[in-house]
Amino acid sequence: MNPVNYIHLFESKTNNAHLITFDNGVDYVVKLYKAKEDKALINEWFAYCIARFMGLPVPYSYLVEMPEMFIETIPNIKDLQYTSMQFASKYINDSVNAHEANIQNIINHCDLAKIIVFDYWLCNTDRTRKNVLLQEKTPGSYYLWVIDHAEILSSFCWTTNDLEHLPQKIIKSATHEMMAKYITDEKELKQQVKIIQSIPTQLLEEILSFVPNDWNISDEEKCELIKTLNFRRYKILPLLIGKFIKRVYRPIHSPSPNDRKT
Repeated sequence: MNPVNYIHLFESKTNNAHLITFDNGVDYVVKLYKAKEDKALINEWFAYCIARFMGLPVPYSYLVEMPEMFIETIPNIKDLQYTSMQFASKYINDSVNAHEANIQNIINHCDLAKIIVFDYWLCNTDRTRKNVLLQEKTPGSYYLWVIDHAEILSSFCWTTNDLEHLPQKIIKSATHEMMAKYITDEKELKQQVKIIQSIPTQLLEEILSFVPNDWNISDEEKCELIKTLNFRRYKILPLLIGKFIKRVYRPIHSPSPNDRKT
């Protein structure tokens, strides 16, 4: 794929989400490498591959090679370091974020437990209402997509020391609470923990092997990342999801005192 038309920059925390049309006629949201956010593209690629393996509703994404001459035409780029590959996600048309939708039903509710457990495993503390997209299929009924994983591992510029001290607590997320409303059984959350624990370590290693060399992740960082995620999924994730069920899921689904009287 080759870029043919730059459309615009999306407003975001890092100002690094560019809508670009490629020669296959499809629009993609493209993120470029920035030295001050040196793990953002690695996070995006790594999270995307795991999400696809788990069957999460994520837009199809690719490592793309955009000519340097094209990148130089992009307006208002700051702190850019040209690299051999960029990260591109298919743009989801006719969608709104969760701030803009009056949700009465989520069609793909069977995906919601996957998303929550996935976020807790990868320590994605940035699951906000802006980082889900909703496509309305019938009035009030939406298909939900998850986007933007640049800040998994709590940072888009993590170090090996950061990985050793990732948060091990409930994530404050109104979006997780909204999703939890549409999960019909807490067993779905527990089942996803088991599924994540069954993912082969070799798959995680293979995903990292495809990271372009000029995205600058060292062998030491790769090893520490795998070590951290294995520790989290076996030792930390079951505890966190247990707390999530107790403190978030059950209060949402428990009947009110008035309901219990009737």
